[in-house]
Amino acid sequence: MNTRSKQEDKEVDQLEKIIRETPVEVDLVNRTMRNYESSRDTKLSGKSRTRQKLRHGVMIFTTSAAMIFSLLIMTNLISPTTATIKDEPISTSVFKSSERDVGLHAADEKGLSTKLNTSVTHEGFTLSVTEVVYDGARVAIGVERHQKEAENSKESLSDQIMGNIEFLLNGEPLNHTNFSGIFGQPSKDNNFAILEFADLKNQGGEPFPKQFNLTLTTTIDGISEPFIIDIPVSDSGNYINLQPNISRKYKNNDFTIEQVILTPITTSITTRKALLDKSTSIDSRGGISIDVFDDQGNKLKIIHGNGSRETNEGTSDLIEDLRLHPFETLPNAITIKPYTYLYDAYPNGSFQMDENGDPKIQYIPELEIIVPISSQQ
Repeated sequence: MNTRSKQEDKEVDQLEKIIRETPVEVDLVNRTMRNYESSRDTKLSGKSRTRQKLRHGVMIFTTSAAMIFSLLIMTNLISPTTATIKDEPISTSVFKSSERDVGLHAADEKGLSTKLNTSVTHEGFTLSVTEVVYDGARVAIGVERHQKEAENSKESLSDQIMGNIEFLLNGEPLNHTNFSGIFGQPSKDNNFAILEFADLKNQGGEPFPKQFNLTLTTTIDGISEPFIIDIPVSDSGNYINLQPNISRKYKNNDFTIEQVILTPITTSITTRKALLDKSTSIDSRGGISIDVFDDQGNKLKIIHGNGSRETNEGTSDLIEDLRLHPFETLPNAITIKPYTYLYDAYPNGSFQMDENGDPKIQYIPELEIIVPISSQQ
């Protein structure tokens, strides 16, 4: 690989100013987003930032995710007719390129991620897995591309691979029955991608093993051979696992905190929502969402989450696994505050918006739950 010139460095500096984010829609987001689109068309035409903020907020009860993007010019001198697996020096952390995930920053800074330098090259295009971390709550993988200078593309690596990825865990396919699906992270570099997923152990599925081999397979348009990379994964084992099973009831809603996992990388909250009667669907118009606070009143930011229904003896409970930023310091207790969105009219009205263009919410004090934290768990 050639050393970049000063002129190329200037080009990199200019390119790094560009940040693009493209969300990925998954299972449970459709109904809420239709309501929001109606509100945006009537109230906030031209305010694209509102849509981004809303998508972030509704991740609590959806399986939404954000795509990953980044910017960097690299050169590669591999023969275009040769496919190889090789070692590439790691110049920077893909995890540190995440625009908002402080947990992945901590994984790099605290040495909790495993640094890898496995690369596959086909026709002058090199795809590298640079690092991986698994903390019992989520798996995150850093991916980087290198391509010939003449073929540098404005298309992000995430755009190139996100819809063409398959994973094998110890040789067995990962699919909707045993993992959450793939989530993405916005990145500062167009040649980086951060891929994330979780198991479904909190929703009746099998947990991932403490150690396993992950095989990533993806394709790139214009290149005939698929890229296949083996990734060794080990549980960092540094977490607190609580199963409080604390419930609150309000009107016809039964709300339970089933599990809390605290790691240096992720806070995972598993909730169960059920009906005391069958008059109203629990997820009608978005249903009940949650905010999570420490004992000083600091609110955690959301990363992503997923949910599924459990049908048992005529009931249909909604189980959701929400993943948030880690706490900076371990609190003595955490507070979960359920809320609902406010609408102009029911049942077909649009979201009410505040002065900042964000959807208005209303907390439900009757469902609030405080979970004491013990570092000895």
